[in-house]
Amino acid sequence: MSLKVSDRVWITDSTGMEVAEGTIINVNDFREPELKFAVDVEGYTEDVLFFGEDSLIKQEENKNE
Repeated sequence: MSLKVSDRVWITDSTGMEVAEGTIINVNDFREPELKFAVDVEGYTEDVLFFGEDSLIKQEENKNE
């Protein structure tokens, strides 16, 4: 999966269940793999959260919009 800045993603827990959604605002290849993606999570206004690729699922784009 190829994730990039501005992608809308689902954030999953350790069982693979979707628990939140957000937008990738930064990708840093120099961070540890489990912290590579900075995500602005909807409903969490304190700061961005960091996730690895295995915790993110890219949302499908709606071609009809």
